[in-house]
Amino acid sequence: MDLTAISDSPIRRHCSDVQATAAQLCAVIEAIDLLDGEGIGSNAITALIGIARSLADKINSDLDSVNLPDGGAA
Repeated sequence: MDLTAISDSPIRRHCSDVQATAAQLCAVIEAIDLLDGEGIGSNAITALIGIARSLADKINSDLDSVNLPDGGAA
């Protein structure tokens, strides 16, 4: 089995991209939590919630089976 082909497969790259987006979402949620905990930045929190929603929508769409790339083992 060619491990290079597996690690460079379209599905593997796709999963890596989704994981990166999920990490961004976690960072945005952490920022929201910190600002909310300090009771500051209500305008920033509103903006960050919009960003978080967008990232969550992207993850949801990217994980939809119709959007997964063909071929390759994950």
